Amino acid sequence: MQLKSYQQAALDALDGFLSRALASGPAEAFAHAVADQEGAAALEGRRLEPRVYQPLEQLPDVPYVCLRLPTGGGKTLLAAETIRLAARSYLRRTYPLVLWMVPSDAIKSQTLEALKDRTHAYRRRLDDNFGGHVRVFDIAEFEMLRPQDLQRSACVVVSTIQAFRVTNTVGRRVYAHHEELEPHFSGVPTAGMEVVSAEEAAGNGMLREGAVKFSFANLLYHQRPLMIIDEAHNAVSGLSREVQARLRPAAIVEFTATPRQRNNILFSVTASALKDEEMIKLPIRVRPHDDWREAVSATVATRNMLEAKGDKDRDFIRPVALYQAQAKNGHPTVAELKSYLIEEKLIPEARIKVATGEQRELDGVNLRDRREPTRHVITVDALKEGWDCPSAYVLCATQSLSSQTAVEQLLGRVLRMPYATRRKDAALNCAYAHVSEPSFAAAAEGLRDKLIDMGFTDEEVRESLQPRGVEQDAQGNLFDPDPVRPRPVLQVTVQDSPEARAHLNGLQEDGVDYVPKPDGTLLVGLTGAVPETAVAGVRTVVRDEDHGHFDAQLAKHRAKVEAQKTRAELGAVIDVPRLLLEMDGEVFAADTDAIYERADWSLLDHPAVLSETELSFRRDEDVIEIDLEGEKLVYSRSTHEMPQLSGLVLPDDADLELSLIQWLVRECRHRWITEAEMQPWVAGLIGNLLEREGVTARTLIDWQHQIAARMRWKIEEIHKIERGRAHQMALFDMSAKPTWDAANVIRFDDTVYRTVPTQPIGAMRFKRHLLGADRAPFLDGDLNGQEFQCAWSLDSLDEVDVWVRNVARHPDSFWLPRVGARFYPDFIARLTDGRIFVVEFKGEHLVGAPEAREKDRIGRLWAKTTDNVFLMVRQVAHGVDAGGQMRAAVS
Repeated sequence: MQLKSYQQAALDALDGFLSRALASGPAEAFAHAVADQEGAAALEGRRLEPRVYQPLEQLPDVPYVCLRLPTGGGKTLLAAETIRLAARSYLRRTYPLVLWMVPSDAIKSQTLEALKDRTHAYRRRLDDNFGGHVRVFDIAEFEMLRPQDLQRSACVVVSTIQAFRVTNTVGRRVYAHHEELEPHFSGVPTAGMEVVSAEEAAGNGMLREGAVKFSFANLLYHQRPLMIIDEAHNAVSGLSREVQARLRPAAIVEFTATPRQRNNILFSVTASALKDEEMIKLPIRVRPHDDWREAVSATVATRNMLEAKGDKDRDFIRPVALYQAQAKNGHPTVAELKSYLIEEKLIPEARIKVATGEQRELDGVNLRDRREPTRHVITVDALKEGWDCPSAYVLCATQSLSSQTAVEQLLGRVLRMPYATRRKDAALNCAYAHVSEPSFAAAAEGLRDKLIDMGFTDEEVRESLQPRGVEQDAQGNLFDPDPVRPRPVLQVTVQDSPEARAHLNGLQEDGVDYVPKPDGTLLVGLTGAVPETAVAGVRTVVRDEDHGHFDAQLAKHRAKVEAQKTRAELGAVIDVPRLLLEMDGEVFAADTDAIYERADWSLLDHPAVLSETELSFRRDEDVIEIDLEGEKLVYSRSTHEMPQLSGLVLPDDADLELSLIQWLVRECRHRWITEAEMQPWVAGLIGNLLEREGVTARTLIDWQHQIAARMRWKIEEIHKIERGRAHQMALFDMSAKPTWDAANVIRFDDTVYRTVPTQPIGAMRFKRHLLGADRAPFLDGDLNGQEFQCAWSLDSLDEVDVWVRNVARHPDSFWLPRVGARFYPDFIARLTDGRIFVVEFKGEHLVGAPEAREKDRIGRLWAKTTDNVFLMVRQVAHGVDAGGQMRAAVS
């Protein structure tokens, strides 16, 4: 399973934090990580919330951080990867002991099932990282843990927080004395461990008051495990802190979508990042309803529409609808909702499953099986934990959202994207919510808090909630409630009847909707460019004497639709030539990875040396010091036993040296370096270290993990140097052959950015924007913002025919190669003379930054190669405003 870019970024931040915490302590390491992130955000024009490290009161020196990932971000996968990082970067143990804490029995069962299954992606990651030496235990199985397990395997114990979180430890199994655990306590220091109380001694004649208990809690206290906490917002109470002090973990890493103030957020992933990686469905199309029956009916219609589209998709997708029923004292109950689906909506009972505390009809059901008939799932709140179905698409909430916290959990179930990849049909990339609320505003407000609780930011909530269909205003008129893009609506009144409603229900997904009126009629609305099939369908329910009026209104409606069409809808396109490269007779897109794959370099060309500055050793009786770039590590031999490589208790230092080299080759694996190159380079480096005075193979074994960490750093530095060199030679040297091809372009047309949030701009209207006169993908959110003013200046240029906002990191956007990254310019324009004009806006504080210079350089190369125009524009340059700079560039 390939990690997503945001997952790798989170792990990189954690790896850097743990490595630095080993040298300088968690507070300084946290501050360093935050400063790095703030600097990177500033270069991109973003501002991060300030963060200050809050140590655990009773364990101030224990690294304690939180990774924030929204629902659907893959927290469990990252937790599995964290074990490897912590073992090598901080714990200094080949095989760590891990206490994996979860908030409930349901999540514990789910986690155990995945980690014990050797075919599951999570377990495969663990096995790959520890050479198959992995053992997984339920907390109920801790008595099976043997000392040899801890020496030979990475041991993961999965437990609920509640198993440890008690005020009085007497009688709790993890704190009780167990004779089976005695081998773990042979010859170990017992200071600080819990002892047998008078009450326990009185209850068991074999125990002596004041003696150290052979308890699992005391075993953890001695072993100092890595503590992983899932859904960490459940573990921030004072009692949880007391538990952590009892167990004395070596490091604590938390995962949650909704951190509390006490969580030290080391790295935060946004919902937008998940959408960019195609992990979740967005936007959420919200439709309000006055009555739960209407919400259910609309849910059925939406699910049917999605199934028809899913049948045409390359992968099997059978959309599932989730219905949130009410408890026994509310309406509709589970029984009422199921009855309505069967009797009124004619759903076969075999297609309906009930999942509550009492009815568990989903147990053992595989919803990805083509033969499984389930399309509808009714629950109250039983799906909130331990259930995952990416084909769930539609949520039906049958009560006011403000009073139902269960909706938050159900909503998370309809956000996961099937197969974690964007579907060809845009409808299958959205989630849907039909809710019993009087208006879109009320529904959106109700969902807002739910989404924020799931890890969305305020801005992402505004971008992600979109209205769907039509509704009725106070005067009884139909209107489209979408405040972003209003569309013309044709309204016609027909006689109400069950037959008319059933007929119109079948036309909903063609832009037809209706609302009942008190006088026994239906007000029918046709929204936007309605297809002929929908028009013909509505005509059948219009009275014969009203056909003439209907036809006249239809002609006016279509004229409005035509007048509102965007430049893209009228056929305008912008074709931007990619920057290509010719190397060794092959032409390919100028991507950094593609360049690097073709670069001719070897690790063996670089000295296999760690200098005294980079790594130094000093011994003084019971204290050993190691310096890393001036950051001093001091360990007392009396309190820190350095774990050694298993199998290295050999008398011959030559054998130790060979085993160490083989271990380091495995630990320092790099995707761009073969083992054939790594082996002699590592051997040379170890040989160089052994030439130092007083350093033996056993010294290096003592510090194997620190040496591995510094070697990985060294190799990564070499990799960066070679990457930059390859980039320079391929693109900018005299022998470089940048080129382009008219057939290899990025096309911006009517299909682009359909799922990208847009922003209204009030009375201001862009005249030349490809996607509409008054709409564009989000700029900097402020009409007075510099980026918006740059867009306004671009739109005002007579030389510009049409332009579009180039959305960063979107798969359909235009990019240019940077060293190890991609550069997405802000704006793309087609000039009246046919040239392409690419514009990147830079604030004054960023103009001289290395990143800005790199972007300007590659932009100018693209322009020179393709005979187009590139400009890095500033708000004011040499007294000339942005408009003047652009006008000078294109003329």
